[in-house]
Order: sequence, then structure tokens, then C-alpha cells
Amino acid sequence: MLILGRGSCLGPETLFLKRSDFMTSHTDAITHFLSSHKGVTTLFLEDIIRDVDIGIHDYEIGNPQRIRFDIYVIIPDIQNPKNDAIDDVLNYEYLIDSLEQVLSRGRFSLLETLANNVLNTILTPDRVEAASVVLTKLDVLDGDGQLGCSMTKTK
Repeated sequence: MLILGRGSCLGPETLFLKRSDFMTSHTDAITHFLSSHKGVTTLFLEDIIRDVDIGIHDYEIGNPQRIRFDIYVIIPDIQNPKNDAIDDVLNYEYLIDSLEQVLSRGRFSLLETLANNVLNTILTPDRVEAASVVLTKLDVLDGDGQLGCSMTKTK
């Protein structure tokens, strides 16, 4: 069963997916993993703002918009580095590298396409079992609320 939550940007085509394929929030993903693991490690990158050429309207094309990125990945179990060395854990710097890699691919028309590209890229490491991305257009509503897209996916 798939549950769509408020603010979800999943389209009608996702109704054919299992609940384990997409969840509505990072909290859902953590709850899912805690049901089968003793703990999880979450790496995150929050409040990263980039100017992105995105949008479908003529006035948006060629006029970058400020987008805030909040990115979360779930690694099953608690990471306990044996030697207190970066090689013992997943280096969270890959989150910023992944974001920059996706943004370097060029222009996106839809926020959903950009979110899906970021999501699939941050799910690449073997240790990562689930991830969430939240993208917010900061200048669309002139300070009267927020507009954006969030996606959560498990492997």
C-alpha cells in the first residue's frame, strides 16, 4: 500500500509502486528501518541554498531561483567507527558532492525532476538503504509560506 502525504510530489504513476519503494517522509523511512534493525544512522545536509535555473514559465528560464536543499540518508544500524577514522564510516561529504554533481548536469524544468535526480544519486552508496530530499523554492510566495517538493525512497 502506498500512502501519499500532504506536500508529496509523487504522481499518479507511482501508485503502482509498493510502499517500500516510496515513503512519504524521512520519519516513515526511519520507522520502517527501526522495525527490523536495532538502530539507524542518519546523515544529513540541511539548509543548503543554491541558485538554480529551474521552471517551466518563460520568466523563469534563464533566471536562477533560490532553492533550499535538505538531504537525509539512512544507514541501517548504528555506525560505530572502530578506529575513529573516516574510512570506518560513510563520509557525509558525499552528500554535498552528490548535490553539486546533479546541479552540474544542466537546467531542470520541474522541481520533481531535480528532486528525483538528487534522490537517486544519494542512494548510490551500498551502505545507504533509504533517503529523503526536500527542495524548497524560497522566493515564489514572497514570504507567505513555502512551496516545494519532498521525496523519500528505500532501496
